[in-house]
Amino acid sequence: MGMTLWIHTLENGHYSQESEDHSLMHRHSEALDALCDSLQVQRLSEFFDFTDLEYNYGEDLDDECGEDVEPDPITGLGYGIADMQWFEAQAGLATLGQLHQAVSAMALPELPPVQRSQLLAELEDCLQVLQNTAPSGGHFHLAVLE
Repeated sequence: MGMTLWIHTLENGHYSQESEDHSLMHRHSEALDALCDSLQVQRLSEFFDFTDLEYNYGEDLDDECGEDVEPDPITGLGYGIADMQWFEAQAGLATLGQLHQAVSAMALPELPPVQRSQLLAELEDCLQVLQNTAPSGGHFHLAVLE
């Protein structure tokens, strides 16, 4: 299984981890970051949250003794909301909106048409989530998962 991104949101204390798979966004994140630089917007990778990878492959966040950790009551995971990194949804909208426009305008000419279409669908999915989250001052991150 490869690396992917899932968009998680935090809005008025409600945590949502329901997400589509955004593997192409992860796979092309370096090219997308370079595009962000040219567009003068925040880099896509600045919204990445590595908490899940760190928990599963590194030091457990809550467990220093190697014992099983009780799942967090809100997230259902071995780590909680406070352990994750969060970003303003409005900031994500600015970056993802500019990326979507640029990719639509053929800014990454090396992408085959099928991958371009799939990448645009992934960007659109994230934009839709953020458009629903931003009006209430919500937060989000792109969880890096394996």
